[in-house]
Amino acid sequence: MAKGNHIATARDWRAATQAEREARAEPLVLPSGATILAARPDPLEWVISGRIPQGLLAVALEDSGTSRERPDRELSREEILDLARFAARLVIASVVDPPIGDGPDELALDEIPLRDRAYIFEWACRGLSGTNGNGATSESSANNPTEEELSSDKLEGFRQK
Repeated sequence: MAKGNHIATARDWRAATQAEREARAEPLVLPSGATILAARPDPLEWVISGRIPQGLLAVALEDSGTSRERPDRELSREEILDLARFAARLVIASVVDPPIGDGPDELALDEIPLRDRAYIFEWACRGLSGTNGNGATSESSANNPTEEELSSDKLEGFRQK
C-alpha cells in the first residue's frame, strides 16, 4: 500500500491502473471466434503521453473540411513504420485478458492471428475517435462537447488508395 507518509508507491499506481482497466474491460469476440477482455484506450491519455505518431496526430486534428480538399498522397516508409508501431501498441494496450507480453503467462503479439489483431486495432480506434462500436459517442466525448473528435474522415489522408 502507501508508504508511512501516505505517499502512493509505484506498485499502488500500477495496481490502480490495472484495476481501472479491468473495470472498463468488456468481452470482445474476434473473427477467429476467440473471446478476449478488452478496454478501449483513453484518447487524451494517448495524446498527452505522445503515443500517437506526430504525423497521424496532425492529420487527426485537422479541420475535417480541409482534409477532404487535400489530394491523396502516398505514405512514406517512416509513416508506415510509425503506423505499424502505433497499431501494435494500441492492440497491446487494449487487450486486458489474456495479457500480451513476453512473460511465461502472457501471449506474444505475433501469436495472435493477423485478422484478430486488425479487428482489435479497428475496435480500439473507434474508442480513440470518440464513438463506440455502434456510432454512439463515448462517455468522454458526450461529457465534453467542445472536445474535438478524431474521425476516419480526418484520417483519410493516411489511407493508401
